[in-house]
Amino acid sequence: MGDGTRDREARERHILELADRLRVTLSQPYLIDGNDVRVNASIGVAFAEPALGAGELLRNADLAMYRAKAAGKGRVELYRPQMQQDVARRAELATRLRAALHDGEFALLHQPVVSLQDGRITSVCAQARWRSSQGVLFTPAEFLRVAEDSEKTAELGRWLLEEAVEQAAERQATGAAVPVAVRIGARRLLDRSLPLGSIEALLTRYGLPSGSLVVEVAEADARVCLDELERRLTALKRVGVRIALDGFGNGCAAITALRRLPVDVLKLDRTLVEGVVESARLHKITGGLLRIAGDLGMQSVAEGVDLPEQVVALRAMGCTHGQGMAFSAPLDEYRLRRALRAGRYPVPDGPAEPVYAGGAPGVSNSPGGYASGMASMLRNGVVLRSHDETPVPPT
Repeated sequence: MGDGTRDREARERHILELADRLRVTLSQPYLIDGNDVRVNASIGVAFAEPALGAGELLRNADLAMYRAKAAGKGRVELYRPQMQQDVARRAELATRLRAALHDGEFALLHQPVVSLQDGRITSVCAQARWRSSQGVLFTPAEFLRVAEDSEKTAELGRWLLEEAVEQAAERQATGAAVPVAVRIGARRLLDRSLPLGSIEALLTRYGLPSGSLVVEVAEADARVCLDELERRLTALKRVGVRIALDGFGNGCAAITALRRLPVDVLKLDRTLVEGVVESARLHKITGGLLRIAGDLGMQSVAEGVDLPEQVVALRAMGCTHGQGMAFSAPLDEYRLRRALRAGRYPVPDGPAEPVYAGGAPGVSNSPGGYASGMASMLRNGVVLRSHDETPVPPT
């Protein structure tokens, strides 16, 4: 696009204003068979440049449109050269990721899920880590986005599920039985890479009782047919597999999924947990969501519990379980078995209500504070957070 003006910024503002007016118009409700139907229009804008062909111009506008959709829909985005670089990097990473599976570069770690009442390890959450042949460690935040978005990487999901089931069965056979939770995207549950009956067959093959598997359903967004997902999860629950709703509290889709899906466990999104001590507003929101879980008779798991004061606050609000660096980093099999032999982690004692703001991490401002003996997960004197890079430990 171009209007001949020399002022590029003014031209961009003008075109973006036009595009946004078009977006608002397209987003008005349509009356179809007596019903109001609404759509969210996402618009990508690209400008013509010297030596840029029509095909390249359309490709740039397309990239901008997909960026608008990824950012939450109902938006207008202007093409930037960085978008093309991001696409190229993701494509390269997806190709390398698939090869890494065949070369054995992935390691499966497990992070304990702990009762906030007594510190017992009640389950473990399977997580993949990838150390490339070049020695670069890719965090889940980097490669799992590629895995969920690319059809080429469905193999990673199959590897993670099968490896988790196999290792859980081996632990069960040696007297170290503990349920294992595996995160599976809602779209992945319904696509051809995970055909109907495949999870049940996997449990039978390795001899793992169905009650020892928890499927964490991730990203039940608007693109997923809830009717199909409900049928798939109901079939799994019928044979004894437990269902967890991952990322609860992050968007309206989770509430819809809770109403429709056969859920046993609500897993609080880490964005709620991170500010639960510092923000009175977030404390009330999180408390309300936990009351929903309690009223429905569901177990609740807070993800990203990294500090003792978060443990105290969440327990006071009725959260039943926690997962995070306040207890343990993700563990290799040797360290996991050692933790399971111990059976529990120390949990802090504290006041019934959290103390907002102030105080160093892990230190209460109130008398009676937090019990000593709670392990502090430190690296170079800094408290580790669950979203930090976790090295693959030696085995």
